Amino acid sequence: MRWATTFGASRVNNSGLYQEGVELGRFLVQKGYAVKCGGYQGLMEAVSKGVKEVGGVVVGIGLEAFEPLRENNPYLTKKIIAKDLFERLRLLVKDSELFIVQQGSIGTLNELFLVWALKYSLKETFRVCLIGEKYLSFKNCDFIPKDTLKFLELYKTLEDFKGSLT
Repeated sequence: MRWATTFGASRVNNSGLYQEGVELGRFLVQKGYAVKCGGYQGLMEAVSKGVKEVGGVVVGIGLEAFEPLRENNPYLTKKIIAKDLFERLRLLVKDSELFIVQQGSIGTLNELFLVWALKYSLKETFRVCLIGEKYLSFKNCDFIPKDTLKFLELYKTLEDFKGSLT
């Protein structure tokens, strides 16, 4: 089974962004991926909904501390509860070859940087794809070495990303 892991905002007030998450979930299944996500609301729920709509597998990796605070994601095939953030990230990264980062805040950026560092240091084959216009500024980032930046794929829109998986 090929795994893709998605990261994104836990709160989405934009119906267009939510719909983009649903479309991403559908697309990943159509390309032969099972999907992992954080397992809660927002873009995690949207991607899960898209996966479920086309009969795919989506595993949510939750966090023990979040369980009493967050609503259940009704679209998950399976949910795993991690004891701490490090175990959660390890489970999200394990066996995945494709990582997609959509709009988010500090938690999403934390996941991006940890995945990037882990996969880069292990010299594994992987793709880290950032979708959204704001991520394009990474091209001009001067505090991260250019040879490290080459491991990030930057896409302005979901359509641009979809074209990369043909």
